[in-house]
Amino acid sequence: MFHRILFSSKYPIIQATKTLHMINTPVQRRNQAFCLLLVICFVVNQAFSQSYQTDEMQDLGAFAEENDFAIDFWEVTMKEQMGRERAESLVENLETMYTQHEDKNGDRVKYTFYNGHNNEPFYVLYNVILPLDKKEPAEVIIVLHGKDWDSQISQKYEKEKAAIQKKYLTKESQLYTCLSIQDSDIINHDEFLNKAKKYFNIKHISTNYDNIENSRIEQSTYGYIKTWEHFYFMENDPKNVHIAAVTGHHGEKSFMIGTPILINEY
Repeated sequence: MFHRILFSSKYPIIQATKTLHMINTPVQRRNQAFCLLLVICFVVNQAFSQSYQTDEMQDLGAFAEENDFAIDFWEVTMKEQMGRERAESLVENLETMYTQHEDKNGDRVKYTFYNGHNNEPFYVLYNVILPLDKKEPAEVIIVLHGKDWDSQISQKYEKEKAAIQKKYLTKESQLYTCLSIQDSDIINHDEFLNKAKKYFNIKHISTNYDNIENSRIEQSTYGYIKTWEHFYFMENDPKNVHIAAVTGHHGEKSFMIGTPILINEY
């Protein structure tokens, strides 16, 4: 690839080299050589400075594949507040395509629509929450949930996510990503954390131990991944990744990694 970039006719490097030989004075030759070097450095930087995946879920899926982790589940949640009229229009739109479940609770009505089949690699849940007080903004929560990951699922996920964002959401929506890895005899929390630190080059690491009674989270580690766009500050350091050791209802253990915080109901 680098060879093609350097010697492609689309780049002025070869032409600059020819021009360099036509210049006779030593000063001009040095100046031209310096400019040529800058051009080469720019091309090399552009070729190797691209992020290695499209978004956080793509990164997490590639991380699981490279380490042959047994995936418990993965989940991407998109949330956005919107005006009531637009939210009601969204409910009417979804009603024409999916089965609706309505839940009235307190001061709001929650509409849930399920999009998934047994042969699909993941399903999509659409939740539209309408407050009874019509002055309050509505909330839309869309969840993509799956239990496997490979290149085909990656492509389908990217296509589905882009379609959802274009059709139902705006740039104001918030995105939360979560990957759960099954515990095994060959990996523990420290080893999982070290693999994640090395793979993502995690910085500004801090670890907390949960002392809350009946909490399913044993240990939480926060850090910062430079290639991920969104972050928040914790104790004056940027954070955008959360790693947790979790104990299930039946005593089973798993390792969860997500951004910017894990919002799943453990």
